[in-house]
Amino acid sequence: MAGLKPSEEIIAASFSVASVIGIFSMHAPNLADVRGDGANNDNTRRSVRSAILTSIAVVSGMALLAKSPAIYVIGGLTIAVEGFQYAHANTLSKDTGKVTTDVEGSD
Repeated sequence: MAGLKPSEEIIAASFSVASVIGIFSMHAPNLADVRGDGANNDNTRRSVRSAILTSIAVVSGMALLAKSPAIYVIGGLTIAVEGFQYAHANTLSKDTGKVTTDVEGSD
């Protein structure tokens, strides 16, 4: 069974990117709010993990249905970039702006 044509793969991969960004916007808090909140917030970590797992399921389903590795690769890269952005923002101290391992309380 043949996969998608190259032009169709680009369209399907862009749908996977849009799906991942949409899932992150619905499941995870706003990135600016994460940076402004205390470092290592457990609720933020759980929300981002939920967004990552949901995105993995959606991208994997799209890639399997379309039989296209391009969807899986581009969608996976998008998930990795979004997850890293949130993970980094969650570890920044709101007082110093530097990465910390301490858990800061929300004031």
